[in-house]
Amino acid sequence: MTPESVLLLYNYNYWAFERMWTCIMQLNDEQFTAPLEFSSGPLRNHCVHMMSATRRWMQRLQQIETSPQLVMTDYPTLVSVKTKWDALKAETLAYLGSLDQAQLDEMVAWTLPQREVSSSNRRWEILLHVANHCTDHRAQVMTMLHTHFHVPTVEQDIILYLTEKDGPVA
Repeated sequence: MTPESVLLLYNYNYWAFERMWTCIMQLNDEQFTAPLEFSSGPLRNHCVHMMSATRRWMQRLQQIETSPQLVMTDYPTLVSVKTKWDALKAETLAYLGSLDQAQLDEMVAWTLPQREVSSSNRRWEILLHVANHCTDHRAQVMTMLHTHFHVPTVEQDIILYLTEKDGPVA
C-alpha cells in the first residue's frame, strides 16, 4: 500500500463519516446518548469508541505511550463529540500525510493487554485494520439511526466518493 493509497482510504473514510455526522446531527443530545441494546449502546458510545480506538492505534503506530480509553461520559453532547472528532481527524490525517513508503512497510509491534494479544504487522496493514474497524462501526451507527430513530441515512460507497472527488469522466 502506497502513501497515496493510505491517504485515499482515510480521506474516503472521513468523507463517509461526514455523511454519517450529517445524519447524526438530526438527533438531539438526549437521543444521541439514549441507551440502545446494541453493541456499545448509545450512538455517542459508538462514536467515542471509534475515536478512542483510532487514537490508540495511531499512538501504537507512532510507538508512543498509548493513552487510556476515552471516557464516554466525558462527551455528553453531540457538539462535544464532534469537536473532539474533528481534532482527532486533523491529527490522524497529519500523521498519515507524514508517512513514506519505507515507514508504511515497516513492521510495528503492538499489544492489546485487555485481550492478552500481541503481534506485529506492517504499518500499512494496521492502518487498513483501523479503517476497516471504523467502517464496521459506521455501518452500525447508520443502521441504528435508521432503525431506532427513523433518520434518513445516506450511501457511503467509496465509488461515490471517487466520483465526487474526481468528477465525472468525460
